[in-house]
Amino acid sequence: MSQTQLSNFATVAGLIVMFAGYFGYVIDVKSVAFGLAAVWSIAWTAYNYWQRYQKGDLSLGGIRK
Repeated sequence: MSQTQLSNFATVAGLIVMFAGYFGYVIDVKSVAFGLAAVWSIAWTAYNYWQRYQKGDLSLGGIRK
């Protein structure tokens, strides 16, 4: 993962923690950043498989045709 993406996760995680604190919730910024990175990675992997499936390179199960 690039330095830019890592800094973006840290920024968004900080904003989430700040707004959660405003509403009385205490959340660790590292946990939020890890969760964002995990969701981002899974979502883009699924998107890449979907694009390859649409092109006809892969079956729905991810096996090369």
